[in-house]
Amino acid sequence: MVGWLKIVIGLVVFAVIITGLYVVSSGQEKPGGGAENKTQVSTESMVLIPAGSFLMGREDREGWVPMAAPEAFNDELPAHNVYLDAFYIGKYEVTNRQFKEFVDATNYKTYAEEVGGSSVMVSLEQAGTPILGTDIGWRWIDGASWRTPDGPGSTIDGLMDYPVTHVNWNDAAAYAKWAGKRLPTEAEWEKAARGGTVTNWFWGDDLDSAGRYANLYGEHRKDYTYSAEVYDGYNRTAPVGSLQPNGYGLYDTAGNVFEWTSDWYQYSYFNNSPDSNPLGPAAGEQKVVKGGSWYFCECYLRPANRQPMEIDRTDSGLGFRLAMDG
Repeated sequence: MVGWLKIVIGLVVFAVIITGLYVVSSGQEKPGGGAENKTQVSTESMVLIPAGSFLMGREDREGWVPMAAPEAFNDELPAHNVYLDAFYIGKYEVTNRQFKEFVDATNYKTYAEEVGGSSVMVSLEQAGTPILGTDIGWRWIDGASWRTPDGPGSTIDGLMDYPVTHVNWNDAAAYAKWAGKRLPTEAEWEKAARGGTVTNWFWGDDLDSAGRYANLYGEHRKDYTYSAEVYDGYNRTAPVGSLQPNGYGLYDTAGNVFEWTSDWYQYSYFNNSPDSNPLGPAAGEQKVVKGGSWYFCECYLRPANRQPMEIDRTDSGLGFRLAMDG
């Protein structure tokens, strides 16, 4: 009897040890060198998007047609119905204030900080890569990061409620994990950004009233003059929530900053994508970003638009918002 008791106790101890090893070895890597994730996960400042179907992709509609290079936008075709389960999505883009809380708690170091610089949108005179038809262009600046968005000497003081920028996909995913949330799928992002509409932009098929809803590059465009109602009054990013929301109560889904999604990018994905809760291709080299930015034109602000982005890309108009299962 004593011998059997020893065997049983030994097996129990062995099982406990093995279970402990499994838990340790299968635990998710924590950002910031092992700092704990947030203990409280809240849906405050999030909107519940109801389950149901929506039209994803582009219809050929009056008010917008592909411009000089239509093939650049044909990855939005064909338009197709997609069913999504209910999910939450942030009302606002993640701000400098929120990202700073994450960094302060975890000592996380962003990709731009690790490599020592980032791409900054500067005046045309300073630009290495001009944006045609505008007075701005790209320049790599050593020392630019989310903390110093225009390079050494700049600061986020006074910009705490502006969207965080100069974050790559892994930076955004690390923040989402710490917050107990995730990045939205491309389909979730598009459904949410449409706000229940099927028009070119969430406010309608015409651009005329865009300045009330979207921060785009009108102030910087020099080869064309928009109607007065298109100008939003911001030369760069705007504080989140500065313009009017869409039908779901979401802000800045058109312009301000491009937003990372969880999906890998594939040009022809819509030709064979699932019609229920699509998660994007299984693998890829680039991620999908959505929503356009303050430095681009109205084409990119349409909910249907999908842009490929290298996962290590960082710049002064690239950010994200969060999602959660409903």
